[in-house]
Amino acid sequence: MNAASFLTAMARDQSYLRFGRVFLTLLILLLTTVFCAPIAAQNLDDNDSPPIEEIVVTARYGEARVESETELDEDDIDTYGAGTIGELVSQITPLTGRPEEQPIVLVNGQRVDGAGGVNGFPPEALARLAILKPEAAERYGYSSGQRVVNLVLKKSFSSWQAEAGAKFATAGGRESGQFALGRFVVAGRSRWNARFQLSRDNALLKSDRVDDRGFDRDDAHRTLLPASNSISLNVGVARPLGEFTGAINMDVNRRSQQQLLGTAFPGGVDGALRGEQETNNIGLSATLTGSIADWQSNIALRYSRSWSDNDIERLIANSYIVTDRSSSRSENLTGQINLNRPILTLPAGPVTSNISINATRNWSLTQSSGVATTLPVETVFRRQQIDARVSLSLPISQSGSAGFSVLGDMSLDVAAAGSMASGAPLRNRFELGANWSPFAALQLRATAAFTQLIPTADQIGGPYVEEIRRIYDFRREEIADVLWITGGNPDLNRGKQNLYSLSATIRPLARPILTLTSEYQRHISTGGVGAFPAFTPVVEFAFPDRIQRDASGHLLSVDARAINIVHDIDEQLNNGLIITLTPKGRGRTDAAGQTARAEAPTAPWRVNFSVSHGWLLRSDLLTRPGIPPIDRLSGDTGQSRHQVRFQLTVGRSGVGGVVSGSWQSGFRLRSPANPGSARDFHHKAVTTMNLRLFAEPDRLFSTSQKPSWLSDLNISFDIRNLFDSYRQVVLSNGSIPAGYRRYDINPLGRTAQVSLRKRF
Repeated sequence: MNAASFLTAMARDQSYLRFGRVFLTLLILLLTTVFCAPIAAQNLDDNDSPPIEEIVVTARYGEARVESETELDEDDIDTYGAGTIGELVSQITPLTGRPEEQPIVLVNGQRVDGAGGVNGFPPEALARLAILKPEAAERYGYSSGQRVVNLVLKKSFSSWQAEAGAKFATAGGRESGQFALGRFVVAGRSRWNARFQLSRDNALLKSDRVDDRGFDRDDAHRTLLPASNSISLNVGVARPLGEFTGAINMDVNRRSQQQLLGTAFPGGVDGALRGEQETNNIGLSATLTGSIADWQSNIALRYSRSWSDNDIERLIANSYIVTDRSSSRSENLTGQINLNRPILTLPAGPVTSNISINATRNWSLTQSSGVATTLPVETVFRRQQIDARVSLSLPISQSGSAGFSVLGDMSLDVAAAGSMASGAPLRNRFELGANWSPFAALQLRATAAFTQLIPTADQIGGPYVEEIRRIYDFRREEIADVLWITGGNPDLNRGKQNLYSLSATIRPLARPILTLTSEYQRHISTGGVGAFPAFTPVVEFAFPDRIQRDASGHLLSVDARAINIVHDIDEQLNNGLIITLTPKGRGRTDAAGQTARAEAPTAPWRVNFSVSHGWLLRSDLLTRPGIPPIDRLSGDTGQSRHQVRFQLTVGRSGVGGVVSGSWQSGFRLRSPANPGSARDFHHKAVTTMNLRLFAEPDRLFSTSQKPSWLSDLNISFDIRNLFDSYRQVVLSNGSIPAGYRRYDINPLGRTAQVSLRKRF
């Protein structure tokens, strides 16, 4: 469909005109506020404090509704050497006990959802970072089982920040670069930011990884990793609006990717077949936070639109080239309101209620053309959905309360939710959480959730995408460039899911030096939707209609869209240990309430060490009746039973380092046609380590004779995959199968990056 026909189709549906009006309204409001924000914040730029009325302080500035279990002050934050707040949040996930999950983020104790716009802020804008207790997610209206981090911004902060970095593979063949420039201002309840970023990755050619097999002419026309370019812009504003605080945020992203798919016969651009993909996204979000009739409220409106175009060249009958083209367009509009307030008071404390209502409208259009494409010519998806959730937090006992202190701290969290989507009946969700701390050193938590599931909009109507991926073909024992298909599957069914968890946190010492955590999780799904499993012989046997081969047995395509399941069960035990060594004083507090930062070389060293062990006890998937279930831990898929993650952070103001890594246990992939044969693939255990060193030169030396350009300059050096490790694979007889040589498994290998960050 060309541009004219696409616009005509949009005009026929009044909903798109309404989307357009919403988009223009938000854009005008955003630009108006952005241009007004610098005027409102000019006192901050002049180093003048904003006027502060005399008030009675009942809590620390930015405090959350739920008590924190771990806090990082400015000096603690310094030891991570992060370039942005987003990087910092990713680095502190080991402290949450779930290093593989990104936490929910609050700003100054308030929900921000998509309109926060603080990920790109420098970490120096933070007064502190608090990891809240596990029950915080329910108290803020989110589903149970998620961790929450509260970011408390300084009351006054103003800075430009420029970032530049260069990365290269130590084995050669691939270089990357990135640059970012941003402006960030915080003035009390007001803040605004604008950040521009661009990056580029060069292609890694197969000829750059020539091994003992020698050089093939096709190697120079085939990429192991594609070339890519990306550019993004984020603009955000938050400011008081009477008794409320309004925030608006805009994100614009564009990413392109280019692949070489082999020598073109008889010709082709630069002698190679090509695959190209371009994706554009724009997102607008606005929130309004304040008190409505004694209810603490958060109202959010989010709009997003994306465009994606894919071209793949193919050689037909070894004589001529055709191009398969696909394009997708999608729009999403969401309105949300969240209300929270105490509704009554019990002897142990107030009972608080949280109400969330969410309305969503989704639309997507996918089109394709080409003689070899497997996609439908045109697919349109529309969906409207309403979600509602009500939760109660009931204190049962509180230390120090009359008649109840013998029980320690005890509370219950109860929630009920419902979802109704167009074309689907009402689906329910019930959650129950119990929190008990019999004494200060021990915290226990148990949760259960019972959910009637409906497929998400992306699972049903997500844009179809065809791309070329390099995967291992176990049948032919070779690396294959296959057509990998993702997107929506309109044939997905509804189902049920039960989640159970039991966790304990122990802090045996008076100071938070040692923390021990343990959590058991059990997930049971009946019916519903599952992700397509990793491609293995057993998976190909279970999904013959999803795998295509030619007459010679060469792997052509894999349909990796979501699947219907009959039964899925996972059981996991996670244990963790955190050691924190910090000076007793933990910084000094000045008259403005900010923590004073000590300067190197007098600042004391701070050490954080965390290690976690994930033990997958059971993982079974039954895709349809009449066939054996897929046992992910007994050779049916590539799944390690044990995984250990670790992180060591050592630093003080101006200098530090981070060592992180993981160990994954070995596993076996069996062949369903020849169980126990010499053709089973044995994947050995693998350890991967990363190293990051950083320094701020102007804070390392006490002399006053320092060049001005050294001020607020941060230099960092990162090495990913420090020992150039990879998972080795052998057959039962000890031989290495074809396609599992060093750079077949991990073509990139070790990388090194040098980054400069300058605030001014």
